[in-house]
Order: sequence, then C-alpha cells, then structure tokens
Amino acid sequence: MTLIEHLGELRSRIIKVGIAFVAVSIVAWFFREQIYEWLLRPSGNSLGDRLVVTAVTEQLITDLKLSLYVAFVLTIPIILYQIWAFVAPAVGDMGRAFTYTLITLASSLFLGGVLFGYYVVLPIGMNFLLNWAPERFELMITSNYYLSFVTRFLLAFGIVFEFPAATYVGAKLELVDAPLLTKYRKHAIVLNTVLAAALTPGQDPFSMVLMAVPMIVMYEVSIIIARYVNPVSEVVVHERDPDSGDFEELEEPEPGRNGHEDPDER
Repeated sequence: MTLIEHLGELRSRIIKVGIAFVAVSIVAWFFREQIYEWLLRPSGNSLGDRLVVTAVTEQLITDLKLSLYVAFVLTIPIILYQIWAFVAPAVGDMGRAFTYTLITLASSLFLGGVLFGYYVVLPIGMNFLLNWAPERFELMITSNYYLSFVTRFLLAFGIVFEFPAATYVGAKLELVDAPLLTKYRKHAIVLNTVLAAALTPGQDPFSMVLMAVPMIVMYEVSIIIARYVNPVSEVVVHERDPDSGDFEELEEPEPGRNGHEDPDER
C-alpha cells in the first residue's frame, strides 16, 4: 500500500471509532445520574450524595465529562480492534483467531482493571484518605476534583492491567520470553514503582502503593503468559545470557595444531 492508501485507511478507522464514541456518549448522557451515583459510591458516607461546585457551569461540564469517560471505557474493544487491524499487516499474517483472542484478552483486562480498582482498591483508598484526621479537617470536596481523581484512578488501573495483553503480543511475535522478563524483574519493580507514582492522580504515598502492587502482580502474570506462549529451551537461554555460567569448558589446543610447530619435534 502507498502512503496515501495508508492515510486513507487510518482516516476510515478513526471515523469508525469516532462514530462509536459519539453514539455511546449520547446513550451515556441519559444515564448521567446513575453514573454519578456509581462513581460516588466508593466514598461511602463520607461525602453524602452531593459534591460541591465552585463555578456556574461546573455541574454541566462535569456531566459531559462523565458521559465522555463512560463512552471511552465502553468503546475500548472497538478502539483496540481498529488499532490492531491497522498495524497487523506490518507484523505479518497473525490469523483471525489470534486477532479475536487478542482483542478479547485486552478488552477484558482493561475492564477488569477498572472494576478491580473500583471494587477493591478505591474503597480502601477513599476510606483512608477521606477519614484522615477528621477532628482537624472538614471535608469540602468539589465535584471537579473528586470525579477527576476517581476516573483517572480507574483508567490507570485499566492501563496497568493491559500488561499481560502486551506481553501476549510480544511473546507471539517472539520479541519477549519468560527468561528475559525474569532477568529484568528487579528493574521492573523499580520501574513499576516510578510509573505508579506518575499514574496515581493523588500525591499521597498510600495511593501509589495501591497502584504499584497490582502492577508488580501483572508483571508476574506476564512472565507466566510468556512462558506458555513463547517457550524457550535452556540451551537458548544460556547462549543468550553469558552470565549464566553454564558453558562448556574450551579444550586447550593440542601441541602441534593450528600451524604451530611442536618444540619437541624439531
């Protein structure tokens, strides 16, 4: 395909994603009150059923943001499919079964990460943060801050849970394998901690820890996936890793070989 044809295909796929995104946004708008209540639920009884607004248009803008947020989450399968369909020809024919498996895995992991963050991590974090020193602080959380915090937190968990899907693709393309991931496990722990600090919308170390632990767990799951998708023999591992120490000892050259004259034969 020429460059113009590639750009035309990219344009058509962006249009498809845009149509799906707008359609879901319109539907989500009619459920904005239920979405608002659903996102407010992890705070427990700390905030009641209302949030503070500090601007005339803040409540309207907040409802629009919620509709767009839900539309993005629900159109993730379409977005992933269109992205993969565009880049798949560049990596060869991977087969329709692989495509469907990849899209299903990636979409399920993203939605699973959002739900895990909502039902497991977010209530714990909210209970800790909102009930910190109540005798000294009075809560007055604005809708813009609270909903931005929650949506960014859940999106971050969705992205974190995509690690196994990315590993699945890399292992299928023979770019990564379990020994390679195991070798850099310590580096990954440090990197995951840094990423957790960057992805966490709050500035507190408690939220960072809640984000870092699942990231490390997802890395370990990625190692298991790579082991089954791209198995590597021990011989290949030793050949690629000079520090493994499992090499055959080289035999010393016998006298008189390699063109050198044996001094005793003179």
